[in-house]
Amino acid sequence: MLLLVFAVCPLALAQDRGESHLSEPISGVVFARSAFAHGYRHGYEEGYHLGNLDINMGRLTRTKKGQLRGLSLGYSSAFGPRRSFEAGFHAGLKAGYADGYDGRTFRAVELVRSVAGELKAVPSTADPAGLYFDQGLGTGYYDGLQQGESAPADFHEVSCAQFHPQKREDLPAEGSYCEGYQRGFVLGRSDAVALANRPALEASK
Repeated sequence: MLLLVFAVCPLALAQDRGESHLSEPISGVVFARSAFAHGYRHGYEEGYHLGNLDINMGRLTRTKKGQLRGLSLGYSSAFGPRRSFEAGFHAGLKAGYADGYDGRTFRAVELVRSVAGELKAVPSTADPAGLYFDQGLGTGYYDGLQQGESAPADFHEVSCAQFHPQKREDLPAEGSYCEGYQRGFVLGRSDAVALANRPALEASK
């Protein structure tokens, strides 16, 4: 009897388990290539529902980071580096909570779609695992968050931060890093504008 063995892609497994974000039109390509962006989407969703619930229940807005613990991370190893996913989750959680509590629209989907333009589903050969793209997106997010409203709102106008590959042979991955950086920057800038008049979350004491 002939036994056939098929290799199953981790991404395909994640989709089979009902991970709908990866199949979202347009934005799914960003989530598939960046654990940070994917974590952001999960966190935003959790935060938005929690903020919406709090305002509808007449509760005071949460001001401590510890008050946002215990939520479902929804992580799978198929999504990429856990540390990056978690960083994105916490960034999205804060933004989503603020939007839900303040009665703004659920903007995460359209926001990611707006930066997904021209992005190929297949990573570059210089960055096959998408690690530099993901790193760039996370770094860009925090730079955009810091610069805020005065920064460019169009990712085409964002200058790429200095690239620091760990090995000389990784220099060709600069383009992939910059693709991620520009898109993350615009996500961060958008959150900076949305969170501008809200108190920053303090560490729990």
